[in-house]
Amino acid sequence: MDQPDLRPFNLRTLRYFTVLAEELHFGRAAARLHMSQPPLSQQIRQLEDSLGVALFHRGHHSVELTIAGRAFLERVPLVFEQLDKAVTHARMVARGQVGRLEIGVISSSLVGVVPAALETFRHRYPGVEWRLHELTPSAQIDGLVERRLDVGLFRMPPEYEGLHREMIMREDVMIALPGTHPLADRPTLALADLQDQPFVMFGLQQSRFADYLYQCCLQAGFTPQIRQQVVEVQSLLSLVGANMGVALLPASMRVLALPNVVFRAIAPSPPQVPLYAIYRQGDPSPTLRHFLDIIREKVRQSAGA
Repeated sequence: MDQPDLRPFNLRTLRYFTVLAEELHFGRAAARLHMSQPPLSQQIRQLEDSLGVALFHRGHHSVELTIAGRAFLERVPLVFEQLDKAVTHARMVARGQVGRLEIGVISSSLVGVVPAALETFRHRYPGVEWRLHELTPSAQIDGLVERRLDVGLFRMPPEYEGLHREMIMREDVMIALPGTHPLADRPTLALADLQDQPFVMFGLQQSRFADYLYQCCLQAGFTPQIRQQVVEVQSLLSLVGANMGVALLPASMRVLALPNVVFRAIAPSPPQVPLYAIYRQGDPSPTLRHFLDIIREKVRQSAGA
């Protein structure tokens, strides 16, 4: 069976067909379409030729739909309906109102600003699907480069070609101690006060943040005695609570402290640690832009609190 020639088949011609099917009169249909009757007749004839079927019975004083015409009229509105849906969806995607966002995080970023930003993002853009991936910084870099992630959130990212680093906040480092520790009675401590203490730290080989804290201890005049190295902040706090050692953590981690763990400020000049958002340079995603805007908003609110 020969394939029909669909070159004359377009949305404007479908509109002509629909109006004529409603009016069943070429003159009235042409008037509604703000055109003359001969071009309308020509367009309908071309549509019938392209489909290979007659859509109308033409009489001297009447026009009627054929069986094929009635069947076609039942389906044509679906074309416009699907087009409307496609246009609406495209506009929502362009505005970042629908889509997907894959977010890499470290455990210590899931406190404070970031969870608040995620909650706001969920309410403002309910049509966007997002997923968190708790990954080491190096795994987040790989995910961004391989386009499995859209944005990563971690402390001290290296420079990497093709990736943009945006510092979203800084916070003080504090000392986490067992509640029964002799130093826990003091309201503030200096780093040098920890020179004889065993430490629990994040893995030095996996974490630039851990290496930064290690260097802070060296600058304070001592080499930290590392008893255990861990990956997750919850594991670190559990070991501190079990009197396995002291730890250095961002101040926001206080909300995760166990009942038997206390945090003490470092004085007079506490080290500060940043939190960065890392994403591909030039990424045009409006969904990503909305997410970053909300994080910036939450940081400003937190700073003004």
